[in-house]
Amino acid sequence: MDSPVNDDEGVYGYLYSNPEDGEEIEEEEEKFSYFKLLDKPRILPEPVDLTHEHLKEIGYELGLIKMCWPEVLEPFFEDRTNFPMRYLKNNEKEKVLLLYTENFRKQFVQKFPDRKPLLLAAENECGIVKMVCTTIRPTNVPYPELETWQGCASFLADHIKFEPMEDIPTLLPIRLYSPHTTLLRQSGQTFELATTLCSILIGVGYDAFVVSGYAIKDVTLRIMIRTDCPIPPFKEEEEKPPETPIEEKYKLKPPKDLRSKFLLMMEQRELDKVREKEAKIAEEALQKRLEEEARPEDELEGQRIHAWVLILPSEKDVQEPFYIEPSTGFSHPLDTDIYLGIESIWNHQNYYVNLQDCSKGIADMEFDLQNNEKWIHFLVAEPMKYRKQKPKDLGDDDDVRDMYEEKHLDMPTSWSMKINIPHESLKKRFPEGYRITNYKRVLIEEYAPFISYDGLVTRITRFQDFDCTIPEVIEEEFENRHDKFYRSIQMCDTNLVTDYFQKGREDAVIKHVYIRNNDEVNAARTIFFNHEGRYDALHKIEVEPNKITEHYKNRDDRLYYRQVTYDTGEDPVAKSGPSYRRPILKVIQKYERDESKPSHEDIASREFAIVGREIRIKFHYGKNNVTASTRVFMKPPLSDIGEEMVFDPDMTYGYQAEIGVKRPRQLTLYLMFEEQLKEEEKVINNIREVEAQISEFLLIRAREMAFSKLDVPLFNIEQNAEYRQAMLDKEEQARVYKEKEIEEDIDYFAPYLAKLGGPPRLTFSQAKEARDCCLREFKELLVNRANVMQKQFEKMSDKLQAKKLYYTATHDVLTPQEEADYFAEVNNIMLVMKALQIRLNRHKELASVRYQVMANYLFHHPMLKILYRRRKK
Repeated sequence: MDSPVNDDEGVYGYLYSNPEDGEEIEEEEEKFSYFKLLDKPRILPEPVDLTHEHLKEIGYELGLIKMCWPEVLEPFFEDRTNFPMRYLKNNEKEKVLLLYTENFRKQFVQKFPDRKPLLLAAENECGIVKMVCTTIRPTNVPYPELETWQGCASFLADHIKFEPMEDIPTLLPIRLYSPHTTLLRQSGQTFELATTLCSILIGVGYDAFVVSGYAIKDVTLRIMIRTDCPIPPFKEEEEKPPETPIEEKYKLKPPKDLRSKFLLMMEQRELDKVREKEAKIAEEALQKRLEEEARPEDELEGQRIHAWVLILPSEKDVQEPFYIEPSTGFSHPLDTDIYLGIESIWNHQNYYVNLQDCSKGIADMEFDLQNNEKWIHFLVAEPMKYRKQKPKDLGDDDDVRDMYEEKHLDMPTSWSMKINIPHESLKKRFPEGYRITNYKRVLIEEYAPFISYDGLVTRITRFQDFDCTIPEVIEEEFENRHDKFYRSIQMCDTNLVTDYFQKGREDAVIKHVYIRNNDEVNAARTIFFNHEGRYDALHKIEVEPNKITEHYKNRDDRLYYRQVTYDTGEDPVAKSGPSYRRPILKVIQKYERDESKPSHEDIASREFAIVGREIRIKFHYGKNNVTASTRVFMKPPLSDIGEEMVFDPDMTYGYQAEIGVKRPRQLTLYLMFEEQLKEEEKVINNIREVEAQISEFLLIRAREMAFSKLDVPLFNIEQNAEYRQAMLDKEEQARVYKEKEIEEDIDYFAPYLAKLGGPPRLTFSQAKEARDCCLREFKELLVNRANVMQKQFEKMSDKLQAKKLYYTATHDVLTPQEEADYFAEVNNIMLVMKALQIRLNRHKELASVRYQVMANYLFHHPMLKILYRRRKK
């Protein structure tokens, strides 16, 4: 066999030879021969035996629609066998629709041979071919959370697990399950997700369409690693201080700039070089980051089949059309780059084929579905909202009505069952109760309520690098916590943790900032309080190793700041004792201005120097003063303090800022000094209380984090199932007991029959004795009840008389409070006596009636018939 001819040498050598060299051209012409090229050996593929499966696959690739409708006698789909009849066969109208669909497909292929097949019909759960428009089942679910497209898309993206397309992502799907089955399976491919979402959105009131087209690889496989996190970093709103207008009546001119302009220019040049270098480094880092985050090349770019949802403007406050990705629940504008082409769109009323060029993207797509040059209608009939002329506009004439009567095929009703979303599924949200998603530099862990023992619902870990190896921030959100704890943010580099609490805690804490793994009581931390919920109006506590700073708001005494400084040189042996309290060096307090007092009497700041044994006071500035009055008190030595403190004028000195104000007298200074000493003792007690509160808070927080307790809302049916069942059992027991009381009458004569041994029949003497005993004891019971009430009445009467005698003897010396207590007690005694009198009178009136009722009861008792028979004889 001849050796194969090299195509490159023959053809390309002939085409690119030098035309000036005639000999070379002739030589090349002699070497090249078309006969040798045609006769060269070829390697043919091995013959393949065509089977029914091969033909079936070819039919799927071409988009052929089955024109036979076999009856499914024993349907079986996963774990379900009970399907409605419309799942198992096509009715006459659906058969006509499929014939119409196949005819439409043939015409489309003939007119557009270069276009890929359209998804017009697919098999359902039972293997029956159904038109895709009839798979959409508009349903309005009865939950307020699903009344908006955001709620619907987010819930379905969380509730239904995304299944990638088959092994060949460029082929249309073989099956299309109903939305009801998709929700029951909690799993589905992209077309099933889009159909389910479209069904709910149409039921809610949106103008939604399922879109069949092409998307990038990350979207078709739900790869989120290159997608920005939808949850932005948490930023706490900073409290802005109230702006106070400043009266600038006189302004100082700025001083002349005497610096050297040359030196300034040189400094600016150096700064520009540094900034340019920093900008270059930042640009290189950004470029490197963009290269890391860039999508890799895809051999099937623009060929991967995908489905999503289109929302057109409607009455549901939608002004501009947009897309919704059903696998993530995110919305995207029309000029997004994740979708690369559109083949067709459809809803429950019609099917539309796109005629616009998508080779350069879909940013310029127009969705005017009435434009026949850009969209092909599958059915001639248009929905009523798209028609320009309505029946009422044409009149009521019979000829007009006959002309307007539709005589063409319209879309049959959906064969799918109504979508049902149980409340338990709505609350559980995720198929397994939780979901973990990797976004760009972010890892999100989501949990359904009451799945985690500590109430965790979301944990967001933000990383510094694209490989997600170096965590930067960890954000956690909690729900239903008994301790009102709902958010925690940890900075990983510094271990700084910020815990947030809802209002309603007993200690009124709303925020706690601390360093993790540092459980010391005196470690640096800041605790914020809801000052409106505390009796002391405490707003914030800043704890440092040797200092505690307290901030207050809206206190009656106008205190807003207190700082306590401790001695850091304490004895380590004494520090380890159980009753150890850190020694205080000094306390500084600050007060707001009280306009009701003169400035020289209104304290602005007060310092208690515990070790220096001084009290330093500074008063507020006067209206026209540039200095403020001060006063310093020096406490006497401890050895000079006896039972009574002797005040020495040399123990105090001060400065008076107001001109013309008299100097304070010695008595005034003494009283002021005595008041400050009492305030110092009171302040130290308050400080010890705050220290105890901090220790108690840390102990409670450690217990709350170790043994978390969750509160179940009253109307939570799923979590209150045990309590609800117990309540139902209790109601059932009460109902049965009540029915038993009604059905079974009480036999008052039974105890007397038991005394006789329960004979089947009684003799005359036994019956007479038992009846007389019953009547006698019943009479004694009535008399005893009357006697008891009479004795209680007499006892209260004697008590009332004793109270009156006591008041008569001592009313002159009684205090107002004791007198008020006396009258209140007398009123209570008289009320009890009146109630006893009413009960006694009623008992006397009904005693004879009750006795007669008992006698009649015994007269008709079946065991006492012998008495009345003897009497008749």
